[in-house]
Amino acid sequence: MTIANTTIFQRGLLLHLLFWFSVLALLIYPSFIVDQPLPVDYYRNSLILFISLCLSVYTNRYLLLPLYKRKKYILYFILILISIAIISYTESIFCNNFINSFIFNLLFVIITSFLHFYRNTYLENIRLKELHDSIELKLLKEHLNPHFFFNTLNILYNASMTNATILPNLIVSLGTMMRYIFTSIEKEKVLATDELNFIEDYLNFEKIRFSDHIKISFFKNVQIQDQTLPPMLLIPFIENAFKHGGANYNEKLEIDITIMVNQAFLCFEIKNTKNNTNSKILQSTGIGIANTKKRLEKLIPNHQLIIDSTSELFSVYLKIPF
Repeated sequence: MTIANTTIFQRGLLLHLLFWFSVLALLIYPSFIVDQPLPVDYYRNSLILFISLCLSVYTNRYLLLPLYKRKKYILYFILILISIAIISYTESIFCNNFINSFIFNLLFVIITSFLHFYRNTYLENIRLKELHDSIELKLLKEHLNPHFFFNTLNILYNASMTNATILPNLIVSLGTMMRYIFTSIEKEKVLATDELNFIEDYLNFEKIRFSDHIKISFFKNVQIQDQTLPPMLLIPFIENAFKHGGANYNEKLEIDITIMVNQAFLCFEIKNTKNNTNSKILQSTGIGIANTKKRLEKLIPNHQLIIDSTSELFSVYLKIPF
């Protein structure tokens, strides 16, 4: 039995015990509010009723409800009435009240059946939502990596057409980044230090590409080494910064990146100058950020994200609590 199944079993067992403890408490409650002790027969009859209720409920739950779930409704209703009648008749031998026993057992079977179906429906809805979120997150992650990969391939192509001498260094740098992507893609979280090393590799890649046409200021302050975060969460914002200024080599692109990691949170801030000479390029830079926003909403709903854009400057501030 897996850990998840064991937990579900334990929770179910606890709910059953709590339910039957409440039923037993209700049956013997009158003995606590009367001035004089009740006859022994009252406790005997209460115990017999309690046992018959248990028999009726679990006969229905484990033997007959499967018939109902298989849509054998007529057979189910016939068998449940027969089983309740037999249990109630047996109880009436000791308590001399068949009708009351039958009504009581039937009522409990109806109530517990409703609770069973309600709980199953509730749990199924939770499971479906978790499955939907899991699939959506997987699709977002799978879309993000090809998006990054095709961007870098486009950079290599442009380099081959404009400055082929830097192409070997770009390919080596790209290989280093790809190794990290392929090893982190299946992980839910990676070390923040590994993610920062990947970001530095990407910045070196872009430095080779832009050469003297770029000024990068990168500051990091990592106080805790074992903090984790979802992989490839920050890189779309950094990619976007280079896209804003990458179209015009007559203007020097300036990018300022600050990342702080401590026990409580990760704080990421990036500012870059903008190049508005090519509106088509600027219009095509939102896919990675859109996916990252969705991932943040699902994985870290209590994050803080501020994106600001002016005619000359684009900035992103992201705070992720641990």
